[in-house]
Amino acid sequence: MHTYFRYGYEELNDIKRRPLLKLKHIKLRHTILFILLCVVLFAGMQMFFLSSSKGKSKADKQENWSKVLPAHALLHSGDLIFRHGNGFISDAFRAFSVRDKKYSHAGIISIEANQVYVYHAIGGEENVSNKLKKNTLKEFCSSENAKSFGIYRYALSEAEKNQLGELVQGYYQKGLEFDLSFDLQSDDKMYCSEFIYKILTKVKSNKNFLPLSEVNGLKYVAIDDLYLNSACEPIYRFTY
Repeated sequence: MHTYFRYGYEELNDIKRRPLLKLKHIKLRHTILFILLCVVLFAGMQMFFLSSSKGKSKADKQENWSKVLPAHALLHSGDLIFRHGNGFISDAFRAFSVRDKKYSHAGIISIEANQVYVYHAIGGEENVSNKLKKNTLKEFCSSENAKSFGIYRYALSEAEKNQLGELVQGYYQKGLEFDLSFDLQSDDKMYCSEFIYKILTKVKSNKNFLPLSEVNGLKYVAIDDLYLNSACEPIYRFTY
């Protein structure tokens, strides 16, 4: 009996001694899980009540895509691309944007041998390896993966563009993994907006170059933090 209470007391003391930052990370993960659960339940109700509603067919969307493919000449290496993805998880991630909830995912454009690619940090079913992914522009923006997308640009010098490209390639060759803990303090794993945030702040040599959002006292990079500022110019947008 005394032993039981002694260990219980020691466990409580151990909890109190945990670093505050770790507790904040736990709160953030719990918040994310709660939002994901709410989105799944809400989406399930929508599917039940609106199962008879009509939408655009896959063929229609593919036809639209062929008509709106942005010209390569319009795009630059270092441009940022955002999309509103399909599925429950995408809706959950949009919820973490405070000011604008248009997009759920982001990547960086790279033009290589006249082909346009997108590098982006993503996990889950779309990327079971959890490693930094490289897709063609068409794959990233396909109607199978997105409801809408937008391309934005920061004014970068040639030296900054070169540095950005080297950083992206370095992370890709290293096999940077997706950060399931959403820990902005670590650099060995990153979530999609964190990946872009850390590259841009390093290129600009300014940790305050981009704003941060906050929940439960813990700062994080929301999708809208990346494009809702005067230094970022919209280049192209499309909704299926």
